[in-house]
Amino acid sequence: MASKEDELRSCVVCGDRATGYHFHALTCEGCKGFFRRTVKKGVGLTCPFEQCCEVSKNQRRHCPACRLQKCLDAGMRKDTPSPSVHTQPARTLSATRAAIAHTLSGHQHFHGAASDQVHQ
Repeated sequence: MASKEDELRSCVVCGDRATGYHFHALTCEGCKGFFRRTVKKGVGLTCPFEQCCEVSKNQRRHCPACRLQKCLDAGMRKDTPSPSVHTQPARTLSATRAAIAHTLSGHQHFHGAASDQVHQ
């Protein structure tokens, strides 16, 4: 029999063991990944039945349309940015090289025998 604490840590979509809050809902890793992939693909899913399919740990893979609807009903939000999305634009290679050259231009230090020849 499941304890009260285990029930509180259950995925709100399928009832599996929840790992945390993902997309604003307490979900398992399976439902988190499913929701992320489905939102990223942006495909329209339709239920071949009457949109009343069971979404449980054992049945969650049978109807993606009903699973997505249950995710949305549970409060999962599509507008949450993915943690892997960078908020600042990536620097180009030439910009990175220019920044390094600028930094080094004022701080050149020579060591060893070549240094003696430069300073003479």
